[in-house]
Amino acid sequence: LHSVGWTALNPPYLNHPKKFAVPLEQLEPRLREELTALLKWKQVEFALHRPKKARIRAITAQRLQYTFTQLAGFAISVLGLRLTCLADLIQEAIVGAYFEWAINERRVKGASLLGRFGALYAALRYHPSYRNWDYSWLVSLMRGLPIEDETERKKRKALKFLDYETIESIPNKMKQERERRIRQTNRNDWRIAHLAKEEFIFRWFSVLPWRQRNLRECRLSGPSPNLFKAKIPPFAQLDKPSWVVEEEARNPEAEFWLISFTPTEVKTKMAIDLILPKQLVWPLEQYLAEVRPHLLNGRKADTLFVNRNGQPMRGDQVGAVIGTWSLRYFAVRTTPHLIRDSVACAFLKSHPRDYLNLSKLLWHRNIQTTIRIYGSGFNESSGVLAMESWLDERETEKRNKQ
Repeated sequence: LHSVGWTALNPPYLNHPKKFAVPLEQLEPRLREELTALLKWKQVEFALHRPKKARIRAITAQRLQYTFTQLAGFAISVLGLRLTCLADLIQEAIVGAYFEWAINERRVKGASLLGRFGALYAALRYHPSYRNWDYSWLVSLMRGLPIEDETERKKRKALKFLDYETIESIPNKMKQERERRIRQTNRNDWRIAHLAKEEFIFRWFSVLPWRQRNLRECRLSGPSPNLFKAKIPPFAQLDKPSWVVEEEARNPEAEFWLISFTPTEVKTKMAIDLILPKQLVWPLEQYLAEVRPHLLNGRKADTLFVNRNGQPMRGDQVGAVIGTWSLRYFAVRTTPHLIRDSVACAFLKSHPRDYLNLSKLLWHRNIQTTIRIYGSGFNESSGVLAMESWLDERETEKRNKQ
């Protein structure tokens, strides 16, 4: 490391001062009350003058709150200003200085700032108390943010990408590791149980490439579980695989593992209802019977997966599961979201241009989203290849007719 000069380099976050955001409860009373009211207005089921699609989920409200408190913390801690109300905070000089500082000093990506302050702008522009403000300067500042070139973004993303065949092999490698530990004389049953949990998480993502929040918040119990075993209602509009149809023919009272999410639980605000794929049925039942009780150790929890304290897993903990094991076996620290890309690319290789089914697998509300993200993998060379294949098929048909 010394010979190549790496010891002189620090990850950017090590050079940053302590967190600068000021917690909401520590802001001036009026500013705190205004922010609290604004966030509540964005989340209630109906609000006058708020566009129908402008309602946000609780997690989105948390991120929006953090954007406000970061901006306020910068104004207070870095600029030395005193803020008493929202009008003191949303100023061109403050936001502009924050953009400069965030990009030049903290190396924040322009696209990140654009997304966060786009949400801030959307929250203010329709609220009755702030919709008459002049936001032209904010729009101008956001348009001037440097956005990383798409080619560079793809190169950076490619460094963490693993093809689907590789992703698919990792749970089996983890299983071999777990079995090896089971055979040890000084075996650690607690660690083996957590390894089994992490193996199942990896396997789940390779079959159902969900957004990680839906997996870690998936509930087995409580008033409205997301994962449950029940008879399929006769009115349910579910596509049934052949093994389900055959089982129902043998036993009309047969129960299956079903998954259900309400629109408020899904990022794209879709109602999700589906049958658990057979590739996950046995691993799930084994996990519930042999592993999860050991993890809980007498504690109660509604979520399918729990951390070492018996609590629902956090996003960084799920990311660590995926990153740690991919790094261990293939020297690439991939992410749950990049597994979605791996699945999508492999799916399209086997089902060219089948964007409709892919969009349903990824829970995209609009098929155009799927085409925009994954259609870029097809370019002019793809068109030529399709033409060549088509001509070959025509030649084969002509020879068969002769």
